Amino acid sequence: MSQVPKAVLSAQEVTHSYGSQPVLEDISLTIHEGDRVGLIGRNGCGKSTLLKIMAGLLDSDGGKVIVREGVSVALLQQRCPLPMDWSVDQALASAVEARQAQVDEYHRQLTALGDHPVGDPQHDALADSVHELQHMIDVSNGWGLEQEINRVRVSLDLVDGDRQLADLSGGELRRVDLANKLLHRPNVLILDEPTNHIDTRSVEWIEQFLEQYEGSCVLVTHDRFFLDRIVNRIVEIEFNKLYSFAGSYARFLEYKAQVELSEGRTESNRLALIRRELAWYKRGAKARSTKQKARIDRLKGTQEQGPPQRHREFVFEIPEPQRLGKTILEARDITYAIGGQTLIKGFSLIMQPEMRIGIVGPNGCGKTTLLKVLMGEGRPQKGTVVIGENTDFLYVDQNHEDVDRSISIIEHVSEGARFLEVNKRRLHIPTYLGNFLFDSNGLEMPIGRLSGGEFNRVDMVKKLLRGGNFLILDEPTNDLDLYTLRVLEETIDNFDGCAMIVSHDRYFLNRVCTHILVFEPAGKLVLIPGNYEDYLLYRQRRVAEEKAEAREKTKSVAKSAGGSNGVSAKLSYKEKRELEGMEAAIASAEADIEALEATIQAPGFYENDHETVQGALTSLTVAQERVESLFARWEALEARS
Repeated sequence: MSQVPKAVLSAQEVTHSYGSQPVLEDISLTIHEGDRVGLIGRNGCGKSTLLKIMAGLLDSDGGKVIVREGVSVALLQQRCPLPMDWSVDQALASAVEARQAQVDEYHRQLTALGDHPVGDPQHDALADSVHELQHMIDVSNGWGLEQEINRVRVSLDLVDGDRQLADLSGGELRRVDLANKLLHRPNVLILDEPTNHIDTRSVEWIEQFLEQYEGSCVLVTHDRFFLDRIVNRIVEIEFNKLYSFAGSYARFLEYKAQVELSEGRTESNRLALIRRELAWYKRGAKARSTKQKARIDRLKGTQEQGPPQRHREFVFEIPEPQRLGKTILEARDITYAIGGQTLIKGFSLIMQPEMRIGIVGPNGCGKTTLLKVLMGEGRPQKGTVVIGENTDFLYVDQNHEDVDRSISIIEHVSEGARFLEVNKRRLHIPTYLGNFLFDSNGLEMPIGRLSGGEFNRVDMVKKLLRGGNFLILDEPTNDLDLYTLRVLEETIDNFDGCAMIVSHDRYFLNRVCTHILVFEPAGKLVLIPGNYEDYLLYRQRRVAEEKAEAREKTKSVAKSAGGSNGVSAKLSYKEKRELEGMEAAIASAEADIEALEATIQAPGFYENDHETVQGALTSLTVAQERVESLFARWEALEARS
């Protein structure tokens, strides 16, 4: 009989309001050992509030949170709570402070142990204490903390350690805060939008980290690839109620579709019953008998029951674009560099009607720069960009640089106008914004007071209303809930024009793109027909081809050394000498690996400049491949000796 996992954290009948507005009402959620819970729901439903309450950072108005004794909890919030006067190194060191204290105390007691001979009463007490500390450090993975910090630092592409947090961009700060929480290694790790402002390579590393993570995890994310790969339970907050479903996000959607289909049938039956009973009632049914009274009461009850709750439907309005011309956008062998770093090298592109290109690459590789160069906002050092006469760019940037945060929502969206002409009809802006969950009473509120998701949504509404026939979207999915993402996907699908989209949301790219443009090293850009899954297949083929080339190279070397047929009955004198020295050659190559590993693991190694770090890591890879090649050669010579 399998053992039921124990509960580690439980929220019971939690209630919370902001002013007179209830956000959570009698919500209960229990997290068990090994749980990977994906918490989903629309913006404003209370997801972040529930996470803060469960992490002990916010008091609820009612209910309670129970944390099992000895269980630690860490929460990655949407806004970084770390002191802004800290450096990056301080932020990382603070996360392992408790484990480092154990290691320091272990070494202190180990030194003290040497001062007391065997038989001394203090010796036995110290020996027991040292043994207990060693066990605690083993359990908490306390050995090699500096190497652990450096692995996280490189994997999340953190900035220099001496940079102050106050000087970092939003994305840089987000990654430092995430590194801090991962290094805490709590029993329950709670992550609120962990993939925002993080490139695909780092997201894949986080996925691998969580797959091997021994604790429990609760996460809110709009990254549906991430949900499908990591979670084993989906929990949805909807209409102030919580629904739990065991399985992946894809299976949850299937379940949700079945529920809505069932609700639709139930509502259809309810309406049919009302129609029948009304027809009977209008024929002059008199409430004389008990049976007739019961039938009339049933009619009233069915009417009062009402339909199932439904969310307000909305769409992003984009004015019908003018037709694109024969020439839309062409890049002809363009090269662009900043500060001596080549971001784009020899790139050419001819944009065709209905092309929707997703742009992927690591942070800082030049994705936003490419967009601006293609829109004519930056001139390439080499090559030309040709923009068609009818091409009208509709640009939604990720930083919202042109937003005046002091003006009201309605003023930002429509310069205060209550109506706009869109697609040959009069659009009432307050009603339109109401569909996006902006209360009509709050439209005079300064836009700077909105949450991240609300701010992103309202700025996107404004810019899409301006119109255009060539969408340029730079990280459009940040802070949007899953429902809004689906609406945005449908909007792009139905858009009668071209689009270029920079995004780390792999599911989003998979859904809307006809091509993927990949940034590779040294400014090389590769255009791949298809969506994100096609890009993954391309990447897999590239890896397989590189391995095959390496194997062929090894075979070729062995063949040239062994004669035209690849086999020789006897070893030549030179080959015999080579075989005699093979063990020494392998030992020397393995010593090179040990030396490189010692250099990489040495304190302060990752404080070197990027070229030094990458050079050492590349040398290690080359040395490891050399050892494999030597072993293969040794086996080939031994087989002929």
